This record gives sequence, structure tokens and C-alpha cells, in this order.
Amino acid sequence: MQIQLNDSVFEIKVASISTLLDVVSQIETRIPRGYVITEISLNDRTLESNWFYNANKIYLLDEDRLSVKAEEPTRFTNEVLINSKKQYLVILEDFERIANSFRTEDEKLANQYFIQGIDNLQWYFKILEDAALLINKPLTSMVDDNRSFKEIISEIEKKLEDIIILQERQDWIMLADSIEYELVPGLRKIFKVYELFELD
Repeated sequence: MQIQLNDSVFEIKVASISTLLDVVSQIETRIPRGYVITEISLNDRTLESNWFYNANKIYLLDEDRLSVKAEEPTRFTNEVLINSKKQYLVILEDFERIANSFRTEDEKLANQYFIQGIDNLQWYFKILEDAALLINKPLTSMVDDNRSFKEIISEIEKKLEDIIILQERQDWIMLADSIEYELVPGLRKIFKVYELFELD
């Protein structure tokens, strides 16, 4: 199988049943120390940024072509954080809309927005935590009002569990109130982290 890693090209022998995870683990042995994979293209098609979560379900053939981009973390982490800040603002607006949807719209549609909102929020937390580690500012060490941002996120995740129980009970008004008056204010506290990252 032909692999392009940044500017170099080499071959890897692929077994009859190999996953992307298997191949990436071989590629990682050739990546310069301290670098991380930032992009993967399979047969000229760039995979989504969360490719790692599906890497054990993507099967590869020997004739497939893989292109891998690896970079030093500090070169792209600030960009990731800036993008996560924009994503955070969208997520915040989404949850404000979701609360209103449970009050005024079809519950089926509101539930679809809600499930997507939770997925987006969990992915956001993962990106934020990973980026913070890459710039050597782990969320456990970043503090606001005597609480680390890791603790703040854990509280939000616990609140989400309570809100999901309300959704399962189909208590739409209580669900809308919990999202608007408990979850959204909790999410707003996270915004302070970007001041500590010293991002514009």
C-alpha cells in the first residue's frame, strides 16, 4: 500500500483484513518525534477530523492510497483553539434554540436538535481538552473562581445526564427550563477559558 507522509512516499504491506487503525499505528513509527497526525486522505478523499473514532471500522486494501499530514502541535493548536471558540458560540446558540424548540415546536424535531447538540458538545469538549494539553495548559491546571475548567466541564456533563433523564421522561417544559436556566449558564462559564489561553 502506498503511503505519503508529508513529502515522503513509502510502501506498507497490508494484510488481507487491515483497518485504518492498524495502518496508522505503523505510520506513527515514522512520524518525527513530537509531531501529530493532523489530516488523513484515503484515495484522495480527506477524512473527517474525527476519523480516529472510526479508524477500527475503516478497512483498507493493498491498492488503496493513504496520504498523511503530520505537524508539530504548536503550529496548529492556536488555530484549533480559535476554531473551537467559534464552534463553542454556535453550540451555545444551538442550546438556547433547543430550549425554545421544546416549548414551541414539534417534540420530534426538538429531540433531533437536542441529540445533535449533545454530540456537538461532547466533540467540542474533546477538542478543547486535547488542544489544551498540546499547548501544555491542561484544563485541570486552568482555574476560574477556585475551580478548574476540568471540574466545570465535569459538572456540565453531570447536568447533561440529568437533562437526558428529563428527555426520557418526555417532560418537555422541565427539559426546556433545565437547558435554558442550568445548562446554558454552565456553558457560558467555559468562555472564560479563552481569556486564559490568551486568544483574541
